[in-house]
Amino acid sequence: MGKYKEKSCKFCQTKHRKKGPYCCQSCANRDRTEYSANVSIAMRKVANEYNKTPEAIAKQKQLNTSLASMTADEFAVDIPDVSSLDDYLDYTEGYDKAEKW
Repeated sequence: MGKYKEKSCKFCQTKHRKKGPYCCQSCANRDRTEYSANVSIAMRKVANEYNKTPEAIAKQKQLNTSLASMTADEFAVDIPDVSSLDDYLDYTEGYDKAEKW
């Protein structure tokens, strides 16, 4: 006797004592939701917008996928040249130096 009550699989009518309504993963996969055309278009749009972000492009380049079409120069930001503390002070507006604490 199993932990769960005996029931019939939703698709193949096999008797089983498993947790869900399906006897196996194969039957569970048959019950997937089909999306409407509008939902599919909306999901595709969101995915395409994400694929244009630097994070997605970096991950695609790591995986060598065909979606990695943007070059590093197209989304990279310039790193400021800071040769002295005076140059650095231009980037710290609103912050106090440690000497003023």
